[in-house]
Amino acid sequence: MDTAERIFQLLDKSGMEQKKFAELIGSTDKIVSKWRTSGLKSYRKYLPQIAEVLNTTVDYLLSGDEKKPAPAPAPDFLIKFNSLTPESQKEVIAFIEFKHGQESQS
Repeated sequence: MDTAERIFQLLDKSGMEQKKFAELIGSTDKIVSKWRTSGLKSYRKYLPQIAEVLNTTVDYLLSGDEKKPAPAPAPDFLIKFNSLTPESQKEVIAFIEFKHGQESQS
C-alpha cells in the first residue's frame, strides 16, 4: 500500500467528506480528488496537516509503520530500588506494606 492509499483508507474510515478534509488541510476538493484518481503526489507538502486531521503520524502515512512511543523513563525511586540488594528490596516492600496498612486504618 502506498502513501495515497493509506491517506484514503484513513479518510474513508473516518467518515469525513473529502471536501471537508480538503478544507481542513488547506487544499481543495479537486486537488484531493486528483490524489485519489490520477496519482498526483502534491499531497507530500500537506503530510503534517493530513496526519493531524486523520489522527495519525507522518511516519505511518509514508511507511505504514506505526511507531510506538519510547517507554517513559523509570522514576528515580525505581532506579534506586532496583539498585538495592534483594534483601534490602524486601525490607522496602515490607515498609511500604506497613505504611499502607497504617493509612488504610486512618
